[in-house]
Amino acid sequence: EKLMEVGLVEKKICMTEEKNRKKSQYILKDYMFQFWYEFVPKATSVIEMGHGDVYFDRIVKPQLHAYMGSIFEEMCRYYTLEHGIYGDFGSFITRVGAWWGTERLVSASGEAYQQATDIDIVGVSDVDKTVVVGECKFKNEKIGKEIYETLLRRSHLISGKYRVVRYLLFSLSGYTAWFDEVKNDQLRILTLEDLYKS
Repeated sequence: EKLMEVGLVEKKICMTEEKNRKKSQYILKDYMFQFWYEFVPKATSVIEMGHGDVYFDRIVKPQLHAYMGSIFEEMCRYYTLEHGIYGDFGSFITRVGAWWGTERLVSASGEAYQQATDIDIVGVSDVDKTVVVGECKFKNEKIGKEIYETLLRRSHLISGKYRVVRYLLFSLSGYTAWFDEVKNDQLRILTLEDLYKS
């Protein structure tokens, strides 16, 4: 509670399942502390010896891209909320977060199984009981058909009291040509550049 009061830790709840106490997480809210605890304690001796630059070049720099994935997701959530307040996604978004749980799937051999899954962005309108759902990919490869179809499938995991009105895809590296032929008014594809437009 003290760490939450000073803004270092944040309690994240699973969107649309706020009453489920088991579906909550405590995370470091401050990005400086996130970076510190991810990288610095592993190399305290190296840094104290004055070789922090070597550690950065060999260990930190190669991992920075992967580390930025969760930060990119948070940027996308902020974008969704900011634009959702103005109704850009077809509803008045009042809060944004993520959803996580399990998904029932069927293997190629026909066997049913469950796997842990998540939806990166769930923007909720408590006004008209609608949601926008989204997927974020901070990778050096374009988003293709599979990611879109996975988002469509996972959107059915959202509580039935909410109606999905938009599907959002956020990509660092753009999209495959497959999207040129997609005709879906509910889909919005966005790039890193879009996040910086007013």
